[in-house]
Amino acid sequence: MQTSLVLTIEDIKKLATECSLDVVGVTSADSFDDVRQIYLERYAKGYFGEMRWITPERINLGCSPQDMLPGARSILVFAYSYLRDSNVPNENDGVIRGRVARYALGEDYHYFLKEKIELFLDKLKVITGKDFASRISVDSGPVIDRAVAARAGVGWYGKNTNILIPGYGSWVLLGTALVDIDLPLSSHIRKSCGSCTRCISACPTGALVAPGVLDSRRCISYLTIELKGPIPRDLRPLIGDWIFGCDICQEVCPVNIKGKKPNHPEFSDLPGWGHRPDLVSLMRMTEDEFRNKFRRSPVKRTKRRGLLRNVAVALGNSGDRRAVPVLVEALSDHEPLVRGHAAWALGRLGGSEAKYALESRLQIEEDSYVREEIQLALDEIEV
Repeated sequence: MQTSLVLTIEDIKKLATECSLDVVGVTSADSFDDVRQIYLERYAKGYFGEMRWITPERINLGCSPQDMLPGARSILVFAYSYLRDSNVPNENDGVIRGRVARYALGEDYHYFLKEKIELFLDKLKVITGKDFASRISVDSGPVIDRAVAARAGVGWYGKNTNILIPGYGSWVLLGTALVDIDLPLSSHIRKSCGSCTRCISACPTGALVAPGVLDSRRCISYLTIELKGPIPRDLRPLIGDWIFGCDICQEVCPVNIKGKKPNHPEFSDLPGWGHRPDLVSLMRMTEDEFRNKFRRSPVKRTKRRGLLRNVAVALGNSGDRRAVPVLVEALSDHEPLVRGHAAWALGRLGGSEAKYALESRLQIEEDSYVREEIQLALDEIEV
């Protein structure tokens, strides 16, 4: 790497590689007025659901780099691929299994991706000889990282709303850094999804209401991660066996099929987790076990009650009555959210054992929400 103040975009790309970052792009710190209008319209339609941190004020700030970092001149955007080879268990091993989004198989990217970007900026300061100001965001600040990535030319918006990057697809995590120095800008990319609509057709809940438009309230990732209360009853059967996130719209994408697999070590499967975890074992997880297992994982975001809520739904959708005993146990869980979804799952699986357990629990259940779930399950149960 040259030690001159005159940098090229190739110098910046080389530096990113040295810091184990897969892709880097640079755009100006001009405001994102077009993105601002789109986001405000979708906010008005309620498409962000209960993600209460997404407000008009936050949208305006995220589209105004100068307000986030006074004197900002450039924005760097980084992509880090989480695609890797993973051990897939034998589907005929007799275990009732769920599915997990690939990015959530290992460590929480908020930790290590920020560290990599900090290293990049430290090296950039040495190269330029400038102690410039910066502001880093790894999916935790108001920066709309996909808008930055699109304008920086590292990829294009897919119809599933994800950024598609040549060679990597959308199997990437994004981070940004605002800086108050001028940097060479990336070239724009001239690609699109063309007439392909596979992601829209494949979404089981119909969350992609138009090309590039997501109604989060119907998205499986939102329902299993961001939604904190009960999952709407009409959407539960459509979730299938997903217990944390969803990859369907990415799995069917032709661009993603040929994505590189860097096999970054941070995404190695946690013990007993992986793509297809054992649902019965997860359903019996205690608070301490949850905290210990997922303390550095994105899964901690759901808390134990959220994950077990999702597991109960997946067990109900399994159609396998071997799940009834563990769901009966869950009717006594200390969390009403878990008890309510276990009741729904028992009603869906049916059978005399499930019916007896629901009737027995109804006699002693004091929570009004759970009582309603039990009664609805009993109304629908088949023996």
